[in-house]
Amino acid sequence: MRKQKDTLWKAALELLFEDFLLFINQNLAQSTDLAKGYEFINKELIQEFPPDNGRYENKIVDKLIKLFTKDGKQILLHLEVQEKYSEDFGQRMYAYFNRLYDKYKMSITAYAIFTEPNEIKRKRIFKIDYMGTRLTYQYNIFKIAVQDDHELINHPSPFALIVLIAKAALIKKGSKNNLEADEQLLAYKLKMVKLVLGRKLPAHKQRAIMNFLFYYIDFEFSETRVKFDSEVNLLTNKNIREMITFEEVLIEDAQMEGYFKGRKEATREVKREAKENEVYRRIVKEGLSDQQIVDFAEVSLNFVKKMRANISAKKSAN
Repeated sequence: MRKQKDTLWKAALELLFEDFLLFINQNLAQSTDLAKGYEFINKELIQEFPPDNGRYENKIVDKLIKLFTKDGKQILLHLEVQEKYSEDFGQRMYAYFNRLYDKYKMSITAYAIFTEPNEIKRKRIFKIDYMGTRLTYQYNIFKIAVQDDHELINHPSPFALIVLIAKAALIKKGSKNNLEADEQLLAYKLKMVKLVLGRKLPAHKQRAIMNFLFYYIDFEFSETRVKFDSEVNLLTNKNIREMITFEEVLIEDAQMEGYFKGRKEATREVKREAKENEVYRRIVKEGLSDQQIVDFAEVSLNFVKKMRANISAKKSAN
């Protein structure tokens, strides 16, 4: 699930980056010369901070973007999306700043985006003070759980819809049971669909937001998911599976994997794993028939049968 959220946040930030700038800091957006372009240099973060066993425990995603200001200056924007707060978080943010500044000698602005489903305030300062030697590093914090729904709905940036969707995590936390959670989540996600469609966004932006909506917070019961799909089909007058393809969201992730393994091989592997994970979920968690899975996951019947046989064999072995 964390890997899926990781991928969705990466896609949302890259595909809606200009909208993100307008949403997160209007002053930064207005001072940036987007006509000169911008560059995601995420590999630099991997080089400076290689993952520990392939991941950091609580981190969802890091982004590093090189921008131009209107006065011709180059700056760096460091983004970190964090699922859970850790005591050494401020220290790690400072470590990023220190190494990146030492390497690039550019002005850096940093944002920590917390997706955790609570309203606990988090520190935004890292301090060192010993024997007359002092250092204070301050960064920006954006806490999704404390954002006001009304303000998000009326915000001019489409990225506000991403934040609204991410707030759905609060529904599961506040529900008495899975059935109540599904009922509330169904109403919430259908409301989000109507908001997205009401914006009349360009196709690529609508697709990015709908991908986030479909896969970021999932239902507990297959019946609820089927009902949601049917309602969306009616709202859009088309088969929603023609609009939403989770594989496409994984391409950027595959390219990052390709940094180590070769891009073509990584892309194929990520696509295969995505299909296997989706089919596994449809079999084990949703209990769908082979034909239903073929229709939903867009895979061959033979692929589904092999997966089902493997799952049965593992259950028998246990």
